[in-house]
Amino acid sequence: MTLALLDGDIIAFRAAAAVQKSYEFDGETVVDADVSEAIQGALETVQAWAELARCRDIRVLFTGPHNFRKSVLPTYKGNRKGGKPVAYFETVSAVKRCFHCQEVDGLEADDLMGILATTPKYADSVIVTLDKDLRTIPGLHYNPVKDTRPIRVTQAQANLKWLTQTLTGDPTDNYSGCPNIGAKRAEAILEGWSGESLSDGWARVVGAYKTKKLTERDALIQARVARILTRADYDKSNREVLLWSPEGEPERVALRDVTRKVRGN
Repeated sequence: MTLALLDGDIIAFRAAAAVQKSYEFDGETVVDADVSEAIQGALETVQAWAELARCRDIRVLFTGPHNFRKSVLPTYKGNRKGGKPVAYFETVSAVKRCFHCQEVDGLEADDLMGILATTPKYADSVIVTLDKDLRTIPGLHYNPVKDTRPIRVTQAQANLKWLTQTLTGDPTDNYSGCPNIGAKRAEAILEGWSGESLSDGWARVVGAYKTKKLTERDALIQARVARILTRADYDKSNREVLLWSPEGEPERVALRDVTRKVRGN
């Protein structure tokens, strides 16, 4: 196990939030933070998490300023209010100065971890994050607050997790899934499916959506925003996302168009 793929978004956010304080002054709420303490906390966390994952090399991934998923579902993450802790961006800058980091405009840190983890060159890498959604990616995973060692997720397990997310949705990311379907109902719908044949699993998902008077296209939108990208879902040379399609022919989303559209609004 050589390369740790670390979720820089979570590390920087947690470090910055931990030192943030607010107090009342002259009738107003003042927010302050010890930036140096946040930076130290983040740098120590990067090293500690990589060591716990039994990795020698480190790659820290960050989310870019725009998001291709908004071209699929404009309301994606539209429920997030307030912004980052005050020390967040300086903490990110410090991590970028000290470690090998990567950020791609239009992609999330999750996508970069998924792409790298499924690239043959990095087959022995370990995804290190607290985010359960990454379990939709096959390969080695390590949750620093739950796991005692890296855990291998098979392709079948990853498929099952992804289609479960497609059914249940994710309120944190503001996509709804199939109405009134929670984790237990999703488990019942997919019961008996091994996760091997996506066509079989997809037929069950579409059937569930149709019972709610929704279409396969409705299900596909939810599946596409729930899907964290793998190497097969991204054309690096053309900077295009290859949106998953049950027919096997993906729709292409050029990241330059996503960036241009957002900046033009």
